[in-house]
Formats: sequence, C-alpha cells, structure tokens
Amino acid sequence: MSEAQNSLNDIDRNYPMPRVYDFLSRPENRAVLEYVFNDSFGCHVFPGDISGYPFDKFFDDMDREIKRAKQIHLWSYIPTCRYRCHFCQYPTVTLNPQATSSQAVFRELVECNIKEATMWLRSVPCLAQAEVGEFNIFGGTPSLLPEPELRRLMDFYRNNFNFSAATMRFEGEPRTLTKDYLQLLKELGFTKISFGAQAFNDRIIAACGRMHSAEECVEALYNAREIGFEWVSIDLIYGMLGQTVDDVKFDMEKTLELELSHVVCTKLHMEDFMKKRTAVSGERESVWQKKGRANINNMDFPGLGKQYQMRELVEQYLLPSYLEHPTMYFHRSNQRPEKWKGLIADLDTQYPEVAIGLGGSSKCTRAEAINITGYKKYKEALDENRLPIEESRGVSSLQREVNAFKMALSTLIPVNDTLFRQRFDGKSFFDNPIIRRTLTTLVDKALVTAERDTVTLTPNGVTLVEAIINTLFLTPEA
Repeated sequence: MSEAQNSLNDIDRNYPMPRVYDFLSRPENRAVLEYVFNDSFGCHVFPGDISGYPFDKFFDDMDREIKRAKQIHLWSYIPTCRYRCHFCQYPTVTLNPQATSSQAVFRELVECNIKEATMWLRSVPCLAQAEVGEFNIFGGTPSLLPEPELRRLMDFYRNNFNFSAATMRFEGEPRTLTKDYLQLLKELGFTKISFGAQAFNDRIIAACGRMHSAEECVEALYNAREIGFEWVSIDLIYGMLGQTVDDVKFDMEKTLELELSHVVCTKLHMEDFMKKRTAVSGERESVWQKKGRANINNMDFPGLGKQYQMRELVEQYLLPSYLEHPTMYFHRSNQRPEKWKGLIADLDTQYPEVAIGLGGSSKCTRAEAINITGYKKYKEALDENRLPIEESRGVSSLQREVNAFKMALSTLIPVNDTLFRQRFDGKSFFDNPIIRRTLTTLVDKALVTAERDTVTLTPNGVTLVEAIINTLFLTPEA
C-alpha cells in the first residue's frame, strides 16, 4: 500500500468516513491522491505558459487591461514580523519592534514600498487613474508599523492612486491589534480587519510557534467590533501539528459562538511555495518543512483521512449560515464575500492586480510577474532604479481561456458559458480543446455536472477543486 493511501486511511473512528475517501482510493484517481498527499498549494495560482516574457511586454499588457477594467485590486506587502511561525515560508524581516534600531528598518521598508509603487506608476501610465476596488495591506505583520510610518504610507497611496470607490483592508496579528492601533486604522479609513488565529486552542497555537493566545484573538475581535469594524476575518488552519478532528470541531463551535463575519479555513500546506508561485511567493523552508512530517515534541501531523474529516466538519458547521466563495473563504450569508478575491477570480471580472512589496505577485489575464523574495536583492534593485521583479511569464490565448475557466471554478460559483462567451468574443469554453477534454473527465468522475451551458462542481468537486485545477487540466494529445 502506498504512503499516500496509508495517510488517507488515517481516520478518526469517532467521525464519519470522509466523503472523498472512496474517490481518492480508486486506482484511476491516483494522480489526484498523490497531489493532495504531497500537499501542493496552487488553488489560487494560475501561472502563465510563456517563459522569459519581456518586462516591457508585461507592462504593456497590464496597461491595456487596467484601462479596460472597471476596478483593480491593489495591495501592499509589509514583511515585518516579531517572530517566524513554524509553518511560514513567506519573505519576512524579523525584528523587535521596541528596539531603537528597528525604527530605521520600518522607515526603510516604507521608503522601499513607496519607491516601488512610484516606479509602477511610471511603468503603467494608466495606473494612477484606475479605480481601486479594494486596497489591502498584507503581511508579515504590518500592524508592527509605527503610527508615523503607517500614516506616511497611507498618505502616499491616497495621494497617488484613485481610492474614490476603494474599500480598505488591513491584516494584523492579535497581540498588536490593540484598541489604540485599531482606532488609528479606523481613522485612516480602513473598514476591514483580518488576522490569523490559526486555532482557538492554546496548545495548537503554541505548537505552530505563534506568540499569542486564543483569548487575545477573541479580545482583538471584540475590540475591533467596539471600535466599529463590522467586517473582521479570522484565519484558521486544519492539518497542523498535534491537531485532532475534535480540535477542529471546537474551532467551528467557537466560530459560530463568536458570530464571525468572515473566516478563512485552509489546509496546512508544506509544499515549497516558490514552486507553486503563490500570491506572496515563498523564500525558504518553514521550520516544519525542515523536520518533515515526523513526530515533533510528542505530537504528530494528522493524516489525509483526518484532514478531510476536518474539512467536512468545516462545511457541516458553517453551511448554510455561511457561504463559501471562493474555496476556503467563508462569509456569513447576510454579508458580502471577499471583494478582492472576487475582483481577480470571478468570471465576470478577473481584473488585474498590482502587488507592491517583497515577493508580491502582479498579474492580468495576459501576463504575470513575481517580485524578488530576498530583502537584500529587493533593496539592491530599487537602489538601481529597477522594479524588483524576478520573473515574468506571458499567457497564450489558449491558456487565457483555460485560466479563466479554472479561476471561475475556484470561486465555487457555477461556470456559465454565456458569460464565458461574452469574455471571449463569442467563443464557448467547449471550443477550447483543453477545457472540453477535461470536462469529459470531470463529468465521468462525478466531480462536476454539465447541463446545457453551466458547469457546477459536485460536493466532491468542491472539496477537491484545488486538485482538479492542478492535475486534470492537461494538454490534449496531438
């Protein structure tokens, strides 16, 4: 029996067998099983198929598509952190925010961010006028930024970009999202707050190297609500070291008790993010990657079977009070879904996004570029008046249609061919040989239903949409 099948057989007998167990156990679905076992991440990554794409062509493509888009997604990545979590692969600058020497680092990071954004404005002339749909400050832990630096950063963005219709979202860390800092964010115009709790169990929080408690997560939530933030999103992870199915059940009960407006429930991913080109690309191995899936401090990682039991518990508890859109992102049925995800993934939008900062990823439907992930090289590029782009890839006309379809699948909304035809000058997704062939496979495997002009994921398809997107859309044989 394979290692992947053994992992799938790791089941908590106190809970039902996961719905996808039978599907993943079949020999004909071995590629899907191996994909999910190897823990690859790629659900929101739709890379181009043309390597070595010239930077000037990338900027021309961005300029053309930004002009045509109703809105864009703009985000700023601030890589500062007090410590490095055990699962983290992202580019970070670790510092003690109270140290005098750190103040110079904060100033430098903001200077770099502003310089990079200024260079983007020169490289893409229409960017200054483009309507920003949502502006996000991500991390790292941007809530470590001292007030003067955050004000300076926001003054720049507001004065140089079109924020006339923008919603503003800020990502922090529970211990740093104090009442005073939340009040500052409110004053600056932010209406959305997000932070990672990872779990509501202090044993699990400590195991993943986080330096906050579950109580501090709840306190940050209540403080945000008291100050007037109705939109607060909390990130939870399942599949972590020492985590049981019971632990995830507790997290879901706590989610309902707290009446969270938005919650992200994602599977732990230990595959190298650099290979998968995530939204913020990885820089180096995480602590857990270095140690592998071995027993650590008398704790084990749950197997694949338990992970899918955890995923089904998330669905059981959150639906129908919440809706899932896109995959892993849950919003209360009386609240709106993640705006920025909709802007870049929904079939009727799929607008460009521009990312400023270390390791950021910018793209439109025709091309993409990913930033340098090492801070020293990132600074060197800016010092030499070069945008810190490490790689650019183009997207062929055939692949643009495939990517559009895959992005639409990831939203979990039925994919409508009439809408697709509007996007592609009357061309049906059935006309695309890759999509057509894949749909035949997906229907045969009962992962989607296809009725007239609409493709809808089945329950198994919703659970396995990541694997579907990254294993089954293969180039047709000649």
